Parts: sequence; C-alpha cells; structure tokens
Amino acid sequence: MTETAENVVITIPDKTSFTFHEATTVPSEGEEFVVGHFRTLTVKISGSSTSREINFYAVDDNGEKTALCGVNRTDFQLSTSTLSTNEYWDFDISGLFRICFEVVSTNGEVTIKGTAVS
Repeated sequence: MTETAENVVITIPDKTSFTFHEATTVPSEGEEFVVGHFRTLTVKISGSSTSREINFYAVDDNGEKTALCGVNRTDFQLSTSTLSTNEYWDFDISGLFRICFEVVSTNGEVTIKGTAVS
C-alpha cells in the first residue's frame, strides 16, 4: 500500500514479523506489539517447556489490558489463553492499539513470535 503526502511517497509494509518472547523461562508480559495499520496477527507458540500458561491481551493507550480472543489453527477453538505449545493462533487486531502475550507460568523455555498483515 502506498500513501502520498506533499509529493512524498511513503511505502507502508503489508507484513511484519515480531517477537513477543524469545526462549523465556520466567513469567513475564514480554514485548508489546503496536498494531498501527495491521489487521491480522498469526502467532506461533513453541519451545521446550513441559507445561505453560499463556494469556492473550489487547492493551489500550492507557496501558489497560483486556482479554483478546484468538482462533487456534489446529482445532479452530476460540480462547483467550492456552496451556499448549507448538501451535498457531490467529487474531483480528484491526482497531486495537497494542497486543501482548503474558507468560503466566512455564516449566522450560517458551518462544512466541508473530506475523502481522495489513
């Protein structure tokens, strides 16, 4: 997609990758993704952990978190959290400000990476 402003052409990327957690072994909120013009987000949860709990959140401009529902690509179930690993989740993020994935607990490493598309 391209926008012009005063004869300046700005190319807006249609896809970007983002790392929320990289081999984390302790509970944390991880990095927050600023949504901007992106509409959908696909996230892969992986790692060597034998157990884990991850909550999905939208974060508003005041820092308030609200549960975010996603679709598990394996079984098409809807949820705002997961206890599993090695799975993909899809999220509709249009109109949201920021997204975060909170690792509530883990026994081992957890990695959460996403790809946002406009």
